[in-house]
Order: sequence, then C-alpha cells, then structure tokens
Amino acid sequence: MGRLIHARLLNCKNLETDVYRNHNAPPRRSKENHFAATHALAMTLQLQKIYPPTRFTNPFQRVQSPRYGKRTVNMNNDLNVDVQVPVRRPGARRGNRKRVLLVLQYYDYRHHSGVAKYAAKAGWALEDAYTMIRGMPETWDGDGIVSFHGPSPEFVEWLKKASVPVVDIGEYEDFSDFPRVTTDALKITQMAVDHFIEHGYKNIGFTWLFDNVFKAKRLAAAKKVADARGLKFWDVQLDQIASLPRQGALPIALLAANDGTAVRALRACEDAGILVPEEVAILGVDNFEYRCVPASVPLSSIDADQERLGYEAAALLDQLMSGRPPERQIIEIPPVGIVQRDSTNMLAVADVEVAKALRYVIANFKNNVGLRDVAKATNLSLRRLQTRFKDQLGRTILQEINGRRVKYAQELLQTTNKKIRVIADECGFGGSVKLIRVFRQYAGTSPKRYRKEIRRTQDVGAD
Repeated sequence: MGRLIHARLLNCKNLETDVYRNHNAPPRRSKENHFAATHALAMTLQLQKIYPPTRFTNPFQRVQSPRYGKRTVNMNNDLNVDVQVPVRRPGARRGNRKRVLLVLQYYDYRHHSGVAKYAAKAGWALEDAYTMIRGMPETWDGDGIVSFHGPSPEFVEWLKKASVPVVDIGEYEDFSDFPRVTTDALKITQMAVDHFIEHGYKNIGFTWLFDNVFKAKRLAAAKKVADARGLKFWDVQLDQIASLPRQGALPIALLAANDGTAVRALRACEDAGILVPEEVAILGVDNFEYRCVPASVPLSSIDADQERLGYEAAALLDQLMSGRPPERQIIEIPPVGIVQRDSTNMLAVADVEVAKALRYVIANFKNNVGLRDVAKATNLSLRRLQTRFKDQLGRTILQEINGRRVKYAQELLQTTNKKIRVIADECGFGGSVKLIRVFRQYAGTSPKRYRKEIRRTQDVGAD
C-alpha cells in the first residue's frame, strides 16, 4: 500500500505501474523523471522493510497494528478509518503530558466541548474516539478517564478495571461510587416553578416517558417545590396528556424531564386537540436548540449548563490525577437560566377564546395590529371578546397591546442607541408622537427622559 501511495504522489502513471507490479524490475522512465523514479524506488524498498506485504484471504480480519493494537478492518477497502484509542508504547509519550480518555455511553456535544476546553488548558492528550461509539476499547493505558457510564454494569466494570482515576458525568450514582459532576435537580425545578408562577399558573405538572433516574430526581424535586409554593401538582405520564381536560387540569404548565420528552408532549397535545401554549405551557430541560427551535411550537427550555458539566468533570479529574482527594463526592452544577420561546410565552387563562386572543397579541403587538385583528383570531365577536378579556385579565385588549409595546420600548431604550422614531416603528406605534403619548401614560415620563435616567443609574452603578 505504501509503494502505491508514494508512486501516486509522484503523479507518474508509467512509474506507478512499474513500481506497483514489481519493485525489483527497472521502471520505465524518461530523463525528466529519472531522479523522481529513483527516489520513489528507494522509498518503496524502505517502506517494505517497515511494513512487510501481507496477503489477506478474509477481507474482515483481526489484525495487530504497531500503533493501534487489535482492530477489525476490511482489507479490500481503501477507505478504512481507524477509530481505536492508541495503545501507548514504552517511551512513546512526549514529555509529561497526561493521557486522558473521554468515553461516553450517551453523547452530548457540550460535555465533549467542556472536557476538550479544559484538556487544552491543562495540556492533556485527550483521546475521544469513544465519545460517539457505544463500546469500550479492549485495552487502554493512560492517566485518567472522564465517563458517562449510564445504567450499564458492564461499562462500570470496565472503568473499575482501568485502575486509573475516573470522574463520571450524570445522575447514575447508584451504579458506581466514582466522583461525579451532575445537574442540580432542585434548582432546575425551582427555576421552572418560579417561571410558571410568574405567568399565573396554579396547576403545575411534570411529564415523563421513561422511568429512569432523571425522571425520578426531577419529579421528586418538582413536587417538593410545587407543594412548598402551595400549588396543585400533577404527575403526568405522556399517554395521560389527552385526559388533562377531563380532569379539570387546564390551564396547566408542564415541566418535561428533558427536551426530547418536551417534543413528545407537544405532539401528544396536538394529537389530543389541546392548544400549546394557550391551554398547556411546556418547558423542557437542557436547551438542545436543534430540538427546541424547529418544533411545531418552538419550545422553551432550561439551560442546564451541560458544557460546564464537562469542564468541571475534567477539572475534578485533574485534581484526582494530582493525588488530591475531592472535597465532595458529587458536584451539582446549577442551571444558567430559561431560554423562553413560544411554548411558555403565555399567561394562564381559563377561557380558551381569551387565551387565543392573548396569544395573538403576544405574537403580533410589534406590528400595526388592531382590535378587529385580535377578534379574528378567536371565535367571538369583538364586543363579546372585549368583555371576556376584561373579566379574565382585568384589563382591556388595547391596554394589553399598549402595555407590551411600552415594555418593549423600555427594553430598546435601555439596551440600544436607536432614535425614538425608529423605536416607535419597531414597537408597533407607527410614529414617535403616539409612542411619546402612550409611554407617558404607562411609564409616567417621556422616552427621552427615561433613557437618561436609566443611563445615569447605570453609570452610578459602574462607579
């Protein structure tokens, strides 16, 4: 193979044919490629000494490589890709670089990223071939391992036999006694319940599909927090979502065990004719954007800071490899915050038609929307909708629209240097005169003075 590669690199078809067929025969060559041909022949002979030619009768064989140990390859395929973890040979290590293995039963690119960032900072040789392969290397020699073993006794047994420090990522402490870094279930559920309370929900639920350790921990924490807040708590398995209207649970806010469960909960609501978020608000955990954003209703989710989990796991492993015992056996990482999207961008409203109207206002207040436009989003006349809207929320539809526009204008005044007329257009007022008039009614001051006061407060805080 080496002879063929070197001949091909010379881009000489005649020379390639001669060298590949018989390196002992004098190759055909012109004066122009005489030196190149001689050099290629010498390199071919040298490669043959290092890698003797082998004949394979079975295209799939277990072979011994001087660098990668035992592996299964297809010897008839020129595109073999070796993904094995290198076996360290005596004297092969460069300097004092620590060799660390990252092996994950369940892959999360953010765990990988966090470990990789710490490895680069610490100067480790990180071996990550097993981050996306559900298996373990037959042999490995190194200094430490970051793992996510999950509920796999075989995985745990292999880690124990490795005889090096191990730090695990995840919630499965019942399967091993390794030091671990995990999410903080209590703080995740506290953040979720507080978010639901801010939106006016009295019914709080936890929805799940698989009865695993994540479900058990987060369900128990959610119930504890909801009970402490004096809310009614619902344990909702996915196949029970369709029965929520019959049980009188609507409107309800559901915390899903993770983003995957949130996507399934959304589909279950749609199949049952339940409106999201008008009747059911859904909040996921982990903020996988590729799951949350393209959902039929973009899903809000709690950012559990998974990248930091990987980084802190690597930092803990560094401590163990240095011979220092961990201060705590389990390190819990608090969540960063809630990334709000459409699935929770709603207030708890018992009247479905009013909820539809409110949903329309939330989605369109930045546009030139009027009261008749809002009524068209419901099955009610404008007059009846106005009455029911005021009864449910204690304010008129116009007050809801203007209140949201003023709030958005305040945000733009604080965070941008845009002119007042530009902010008026972006907030749906249509002109600076209307913005100034409505802003005074709701904020008690003009937009220009509001911006000056905010900037002055920020400057004082900075000092």
